[in-house]
Amino acid sequence: MIAWLRRSVERHPLLWVAAVAACAVLAVDGSPLVGALLAALPLILLLKLGRVGIAATALFFAALAGLLHGIRLGPQQVARQKIEATGSRHASTLAQVLSSPQASGGGWSALVDLRGDGPRGKVWWWGRGHAAEQGSIIQAEGRFLPPPPPRNPGEFDVPRWLHRQGAWAVFEARGPARTIEAPSTIARLTTRIRTWFRDAVTAGLDPTGPDAAVIRAMVLGENPDDDALIEAYRASGTLHVFSVSGMHVAMVGAIGWLVLRLLSVPRRQAVWLILAGMFTYAWISGMKAPAARSVTMAAILLGAFLLRRRPDLLNALGFALLAALLLDGHLIFQPGVQLSFGVLTAIGLATAAATRLFAWLKRREPYLPLPLYGPWRSRWLKLRENIATSLGASTAASLGSLPLTGWHFGFFSPVSIFASPLIGLPVFALMALALLAAALSPLPALREKINLLNGRVASTCTGIATRAAEVPGASFGIPRDRPGPHFLVVYDIRHGGGGACLHDAGLTLLLDTGHRPGFRRTLLPSLRHFALRPQSMALSHPDGDHLGGGTDALDAFPVRQILLPVARARSEGFRSLQEAAIQRGISVVHGTAGESYPISPSACLEVLHQPDPLDWHAVADERVMVLRLHWRGWRILFLSDAGLRTERALLESGRDLRADLIVAGRHRHDASLGDDFLAAVKPRAIIASHADFPPEENIPASWQAACEHAGIRIFHQGRCGAVTLVPESDGTLRIRGFLDASELRLTH
Repeated sequence: MIAWLRRSVERHPLLWVAAVAACAVLAVDGSPLVGALLAALPLILLLKLGRVGIAATALFFAALAGLLHGIRLGPQQVARQKIEATGSRHASTLAQVLSSPQASGGGWSALVDLRGDGPRGKVWWWGRGHAAEQGSIIQAEGRFLPPPPPRNPGEFDVPRWLHRQGAWAVFEARGPARTIEAPSTIARLTTRIRTWFRDAVTAGLDPTGPDAAVIRAMVLGENPDDDALIEAYRASGTLHVFSVSGMHVAMVGAIGWLVLRLLSVPRRQAVWLILAGMFTYAWISGMKAPAARSVTMAAILLGAFLLRRRPDLLNALGFALLAALLLDGHLIFQPGVQLSFGVLTAIGLATAAATRLFAWLKRREPYLPLPLYGPWRSRWLKLRENIATSLGASTAASLGSLPLTGWHFGFFSPVSIFASPLIGLPVFALMALALLAAALSPLPALREKINLLNGRVASTCTGIATRAAEVPGASFGIPRDRPGPHFLVVYDIRHGGGGACLHDAGLTLLLDTGHRPGFRRTLLPSLRHFALRPQSMALSHPDGDHLGGGTDALDAFPVRQILLPVARARSEGFRSLQEAAIQRGISVVHGTAGESYPISPSACLEVLHQPDPLDWHAVADERVMVLRLHWRGWRILFLSDAGLRTERALLESGRDLRADLIVAGRHRHDASLGDDFLAAVKPRAIIASHADFPPEENIPASWQAACEHAGIRIFHQGRCGAVTLVPESDGTLRIRGFLDASELRLTH
């Protein structure tokens, strides 16, 4: 063991130095004890091995990395604490746009760097009107706000993400931003080149089709707007091909090497051209952190070749990690960066051992010398050796990514060991054809033919991912933070909409899906966080804010049956969902008043009110199917956005309406939850949705006070966020708000 450690230090000194520096950054970031203990271990080993010089170097760079991270972290934390303590603050703000603006809630958002005499540093800009150009300097009136915390379990943590971007607040602009200074000539040229390259690699293909989306994702790292497409790659463990990473940069280098060899360019000159090509590709694709790390490592490895030194992957990895720590310590806390370094470390350490598992693939003839193999037998042996090496590297990479993927995403994909090397060859071909198409831009007709061929390659990649995802046991999720073995979550979806999820006895039901952005932003991450895959859906009414995410849900989950309120509606989202269900062979049932529909042995949905199926010109809130959930001895009434008209119909029906709890939205044009109706239902608690805009979505303060006075507990979702319900073993029902931890326990 000592001998192995000594050899490791001698061959990879920079990896050891970078490991100690990373521990120092961890200590400064808020974990001093953990960081100090982790740093002590490699330092003690270095001293025991007699490598005092390396230990001293590690201490120097650890102190430097910790100091630089503290210098960046201090002002950021002070500014954030000031905003959190004093609340929002109005100001006229001058800032430079750092990131590419993204559409957000009817406006746009981007990371900016504050300028002028006011506060300094990075903030997240929420703008109105037309988006500003990246690189421009803009000005607007507005207010600084603390980053909004997650309002639902498993939702994307915006404050943590902004913190790791170096930002300390959100700036909410009152009106359109004024451009004070246009982007520099270099910035505009960069934007034009990136736009040209993006168009060149998909010219001739349907820009909204899956093939163009796959090419843009693999070549440029763009996120496809197609959940079914993403799910196939995710379930097969090959989603990493959708981000510009070290693999893509290495492929560009390999393609350049093959081309230069065909052109008989001398090796030493070829190295410089390959490095230039790799850097250019990383720059065109946005110089993301994994690509920048890969270019750095490539420069070190190829530089060793130029200096006639033996290149070492782990030593180059250590240099890249050390550079990242010195440039921006926040990087090592980002999941993508951790995965990138973790996978490369595993490849460097475990590929040789993992390849032995596939030694049977490259077994040679025991009594036949290699010179007598002949051309075909030699090629077959070479192919088997390459396959064994690829499988070994893929296995090592999968093992390296396993703990980090499970920790950050709660997801494992064993089939990726075979799917990753299998998809590698078509991805390589796709990259080569994309670069060829860009090079042939002066010949549009020929470029389009190349892209059409590349579209077939992209389709092949999707086919491989789809088939791999269909293998039994291909992937599985790890449940995280489930509130109990059986639970109900009523989600708080911003900007209106509604959705809930019931998990009971291993079966999962979605009650409404929210609008499409809400499903993608809230429900989908939460269900994956809980490792739930709904088999059933029930939709309350044909409103886009309640079923807009339905088609995406069918793409992401194995839904087998859907309970619909009506058979016909004007809503485009409703019709699209019906068509998708028919195409997939999903059972569609239309709710009938008085009927019950089983969910699990301990839960069923009872339809209390069925909207008029012929009145399909009525507004959506007048076509609500009212459901009562019978669940482990508890009755929960789902009113959705029903108004006074629906409540009167329920009262006149003569049915028993009693329920322990009501889940209600707000009718846009009518009152709801009146005294007569509450007297008939006799609820002990109400979960009420709330939105600041429009005013009709507000919860009236007088109504809430009257309910509280009558002994009905109100869970105001504008304050408590999502609400979880868990039946306890002692027979009580625990109701808890996610945001404010407000709690109520009901007993029978």
